[in-house]
Amino acid sequence: MEGVADLTGGPAAAERPKRTRTTSLKRYILPSDDHSFVGQIYDLSIVGMYFQTYEELAKHADCKYAFRVNHCLSALTQRVESLNMVGGMLWPEGLPDNFKDFPVSRYEWLTVSADVFLMRFISVVDCAMILVNEVLECGLDAKDCTARKLKKAGVPKSYLVFIDGMIADQGALRHERNGRFHHGAERGFSSHDQMLRMGSNFEHRFNGARGANGRPLPVNRLFREGLVELQREFNVLMRRLVSRMNELYDMLEPEFEATFAPRFRDGHFGHLPRNKSR
Repeated sequence: MEGVADLTGGPAAAERPKRTRTTSLKRYILPSDDHSFVGQIYDLSIVGMYFQTYEELAKHADCKYAFRVNHCLSALTQRVESLNMVGGMLWPEGLPDNFKDFPVSRYEWLTVSADVFLMRFISVVDCAMILVNEVLECGLDAKDCTARKLKKAGVPKSYLVFIDGMIADQGALRHERNGRFHHGAERGFSSHDQMLRMGSNFEHRFNGARGANGRPLPVNRLFREGLVELQREFNVLMRRLVSRMNELYDMLEPEFEATFAPRFRDGHFGHLPRNKSR
């Protein structure tokens, strides 16, 4: 199956040259809520405080629409923001010099970091499709928000092109996510994955390991190599993701206004500030 060899350390992985940098890169921190569309929806979401139940709120078309859009937008921005948690794992502070008494080995730290990164990054596009469905009022359940079903629901082509672009940005990582979570595939780390894996296990469970020359295996150096590999991938993808999010919000902002404005009534929203300049 195409791509599997690269994920499992087969021929494709062996032929790919490895970079061996060990000095940490400068960390990119994602902004998640600095677009005017996000600010506007957050401002309007305060209306939810005026009702005791959703049934009461749903009687007002303008309030219901703003409330539901805010719910989906918040899920998306929180998922994007959660990628900074991944950044914290890739730029760790306070790790011990020796992992013997640490809950996981160095290799396991890299593995868990990659798992969290893949799951949260790949799911951003799913959250984006759910938001598109809500703003455009396609009427799909969250579990049905796929590109195919959005197209069938009549979503404009520009949104379908955007979604295809997001999926393309994720590239091979979507296949890796599927391989890791569904097929048992694993990613390799550093310029010598087997040495790092074995050395990390011996460091964590015993008293370390030495090579044929009698010297300790370079576990820390290989661990740093693995971190930098993930850091490099993280920075590139996160910068692209933020650009994509701004592009999506630029598209959704006028769509929201066109739907919300005719429903707006001087009532619950009448005295609430609607910040147009954020």
